[in-house]
Amino acid sequence: MNEDTAAVDIADGGLTERTQVLTTDGPIAAAGLEVGDEVYALNPATRILKRKPVTGIERVEYDGPLVHANARRIDWLLHPEQPIPYRTDAIERLRLQRAGDLDELGKYRLVNEWRSLSRPSLEQVDVTEFVDEFQACVEVDCHGHSFRASLPEGCVPVGRNGFTGYHFDAATFKQYQETLESLGTDVRIRDKKGHWRRPYRFDGDDFIRFIGWYVTEGSITEKVNSDSASISISQKIPEYRDRIEQLFERLGISVHASKGSFAFSSNLYARLLTDMCGEGCREKCLPEFVWNLDTEQQELLLQVLLDGDGNDHQIYFTTSRQLADDVLRLCVETSRKPRYTFKEGRGMWRIFVGKVNDQLSSKRQVSMTEDSVTLYRLTIEDYSLVMAGRNGRFQWLGVSSVS
Repeated sequence: MNEDTAAVDIADGGLTERTQVLTTDGPIAAAGLEVGDEVYALNPATRILKRKPVTGIERVEYDGPLVHANARRIDWLLHPEQPIPYRTDAIERLRLQRAGDLDELGKYRLVNEWRSLSRPSLEQVDVTEFVDEFQACVEVDCHGHSFRASLPEGCVPVGRNGFTGYHFDAATFKQYQETLESLGTDVRIRDKKGHWRRPYRFDGDDFIRFIGWYVTEGSITEKVNSDSASISISQKIPEYRDRIEQLFERLGISVHASKGSFAFSSNLYARLLTDMCGEGCREKCLPEFVWNLDTEQQELLLQVLLDGDGNDHQIYFTTSRQLADDVLRLCVETSRKPRYTFKEGRGMWRIFVGKVNDQLSSKRQVSMTEDSVTLYRLTIEDYSLVMAGRNGRFQWLGVSSVS
C-alpha cells in the first residue's frame, strides 16, 4: 500500500515518455498526462470499460534494460516490471505477466474483448434543447381568440400569421413548450421571420445518422446577398444517396438534390451543426452527447462515418485532429482497439477501426534493449488496465497502482 496516495501498488514498471495513453481528450503521451485526466480503463476481472481519472503520476529516472515489443499492431517500450494482461488458448481468464518475463511463453493472446456498461438509448432528439435563439411557429385550426384564451398567463406570442398561427420567442416556447405543442396542429422552428420553418423533433437513430453524414460529408456555405446559410451533404454513390434521401424524408426536411449533394437552407441548423460538430473539415468533431449514447447507437454512428469517409478495409480518413481523437474514442467505446497513422505532408489521419484478435509472439516480436529514460508510473482510480502504446498502436496495459 502506498501511504501517500492510499493506492494499492501493482508493480514498479513504468511507461516511457513517448507512450501514449488513450484519454477522453484523445491520445496523450505519458509525459503529458496530468492528475485528473480521464483515461479509458478496464477491469480485468469483468472486462468492463469505464472512464477513470488519473490519481497519481510518479516520474522516475531509469538507466537499465527495457522490453521492446514490436508488431503491426503493437509497439511498447517498457520497464521489465510493467504488467501485461493476457490469456491463453486454454484459459480465458485474464492474467498479468511481467514484461521482462515474456519469454516464459511463446504466444500471448492479448485483450481483444470488453464491454461498456449499458446506457439508455436516445429515443428522441429535441433540437430546441441545443439552441438558444430561434422562433417557434405554432399552427392552429381554431379562431385566434380561442387559442389566445387557452394560453397560460405570461405566454405571449411575438407575432401572428393570419393564415397559420402564432410565433413565440425561444424563452417563451421553452417555458410553455408542452402547452403550445398540445394546442398547435403543427409546431416548427426557424431562425427569424422570413426564414424557412424546420422540424425540431427527430427519432434518435435518425438524428445520429444525420450527424454522422454531416460530420463526414457535410459543409456550410454562407449565401451571397442572402441572410441565409446553405447546409450541404456531398454524396455520389447511389446506395448512399438513396439512404440520405430517405433519411431527409423521415426527418421531414425538404432538400434540393443535385448529382453530387443534398442541400437545404437554415441559419438555425447551420449554428446548431457548427456548435455541435465544428466549422470546416479540419475542425470537425463529434457532438458531446455521443459519449452518453448506448453502444448500439455509437456503432450506428461509427458505421455512417465509415460509409462516408472510410474504405472497404475499415480505415477511416480525416484531416481533423479533433475528429481523429473522437473516432479513436468511439472505437474503444465500441470494443475496438484502434490503430492510427498520420501523413504529415497531407495532414491526413488514417484510423484502422476493424475488430481484431491480437496476439504477441515472444520469440519474434519481443527484444531487450538498454537505455537511460524517464519512466512514468500511473495510478488510476479503481481499474488496473489502460489503453496505451507508441506510434499509434494501442493495446491494454497494466498500471503501477490502483487507488
